[in-house]
Amino acid sequence: MTAERTIARALLDGDAGLAERIGTALLKTSPCNFVERPWGGMRIRAYKRLCPLPDQPALTGAGLGEAFEISAYDADDEAREHPSRVRFEDGSSAALPALLRRHAERWLGPELAERHGGAFPLLPKTLDVRELLSVQGHPDGHTEAYVIIDAEPGATLRVGFNRDIDPTELEAALTQGRAWQQHVLELVGDRLSPARVQALVAPWLSSRQAGTADVADELWAAMPSAERALGESLLEKLKKLYWRVLDSMNAIPATPGTVIHNANPPRIAAARGRPAAAEVHALGNPEGLEFLALEIRRPGPTFRAWDNVRFPLRRIDVSAAMHVLNLRRVDPEELVTPLEPVPGHPGLFKSVRDPSFEIEHIRPSLEGTVDVPASGAHCLHCISGAATLTGADGRALGTLARGESALVPIGVGAYRVTGAEADTEVVKATPSSGA
Repeated sequence: MTAERTIARALLDGDAGLAERIGTALLKTSPCNFVERPWGGMRIRAYKRLCPLPDQPALTGAGLGEAFEISAYDADDEAREHPSRVRFEDGSSAALPALLRRHAERWLGPELAERHGGAFPLLPKTLDVRELLSVQGHPDGHTEAYVIIDAEPGATLRVGFNRDIDPTELEAALTQGRAWQQHVLELVGDRLSPARVQALVAPWLSSRQAGTADVADELWAAMPSAERALGESLLEKLKKLYWRVLDSMNAIPATPGTVIHNANPPRIAAARGRPAAAEVHALGNPEGLEFLALEIRRPGPTFRAWDNVRFPLRRIDVSAAMHVLNLRRVDPEELVTPLEPVPGHPGLFKSVRDPSFEIEHIRPSLEGTVDVPASGAHCLHCISGAATLTGADGRALGTLARGESALVPIGVGAYRVTGAEADTEVVKATPSSGA
């Protein structure tokens, strides 16, 4: 390529021959497609072998909650806002959605390209969860899975109700709770920012036994003295609701290596007579024990039912969330998914088979190899160690180190994964044929 015509430029201009060549190796994406979130931590930078930025949460008020690993689905607002970028051997780079608009049929295969309009129909992310996410759900047909990468001892995440829930009662309680939060902000006025209210209230909420006398005096000083009793009453009611909601959900241990398939169990899906959806979930835990997870899901909307008394107030839609959520009890055993060996392929394991995606785990020993059969276009995520990939004909496909991801075009075919470090694991996520 000349200086005037880089690989990226040629591909964007529609160079079919070059696209054919590029489509026989890994398309590695930038590892730092980060998004700040109020619940996010900073362990993700070390995980991705990037220099630490320990002061960032104090400076910005948010940690790096998510890294969009393979994001190329413009019909989804979130994916469109945070597209993945691919860097080529000459140093040039381009946004993956733009590349797929030109070469989807060649890289994804005609069937997948036609079905999704030249977009990749999964939105895998790495999550760094330090505080509670909202209580949320997704539409019918939108399930997800979490592969726990690393966690502080005792970390949990809440998935699925642990008892049958009365929909009318829950919707009324959550709607009322939102009004109570708004009233607290009105009492404080402009004397404290909502972010400062959050800093003062959050640790008190998470301490189940603490009373209003344990709330920092700074909060009470910001309220008119005549309104303090009302403020205390509002906080007491909010705390009761906070724990009532959390206690109604399963607290599943976030143990490294655990795979959680967040989908209505078959008995629930059959009873509902609708395509399976994700169970209610509030990732994270009130103790603030941090964990990293690879999340695999389809692009699509998220409906927040409740934000665990977080300030500033974020958008919620209680009615929409109640419409999509299963309100019947599920057991953790119905959600935690074991790894099963793939017959004839030592070192290859399958965990999730979903109508939208399948997940496999490639675990070569140090300098050992795992043969991966040819399949449709898919994505790879190295969650530990490092690996070298070669094609069935011995050609070099590329390397993946911990925290790196790649789109694997359909033209790659069968390949071999060799472990370059001990305890290497590469997660493979493939869109299901009917997705």
